Amino acid sequence: MKRKIISVILLNAMVFFALVTVHEIAHVGVGMLLGCEFGKAVLFDAKMAGPYAEMACTNASQLVLYGSSLLATASFGLLFLTLKSPGKNLFFVIFGFSLIFSSLDIGLATMETVVYPLIAAGFGFVVLGEYCIASSCINDNLFFEMFDARE
Repeated sequence: MKRKIISVILLNAMVFFALVTVHEIAHVGVGMLLGCEFGKAVLFDAKMAGPYAEMACTNASQLVLYGSSLLATASFGLLFLTLKSPGKNLFFVIFGFSLIFSSLDIGLATMETVVYPLIAAGFGFVVLGEYCIASSCINDNLFFEMFDARE
């Protein structure tokens, strides 16, 4: 049982860091497609609080630049719907994290009032996904057989 819990924790950590990477690269990639002169995705900076994208854009739409990260991470989550159950349940976790990560970006591009509902919806999806994953793990061992984490 201890090994199963560690597997779920490690899987969540991998998904989290993969989404951060996809999120920041999406900003830069779409910025380059829109004609930005300079762009880089910084995943770790000891002087900043978190990852960020640096770009030099003059005429690119902020809504498109900020919204692209949500589209990219949600599309990444759709890949998990092709897995067998219970791996499909990772979609909910990924979509939830996508909403949380993109909430501030979308709030900056539109109205700040959309940030909190997006964060709340994101946490709802994460909780639903984690519940479904835990239920699947308890009911059948398909999830752990997928990752070869048998006791």
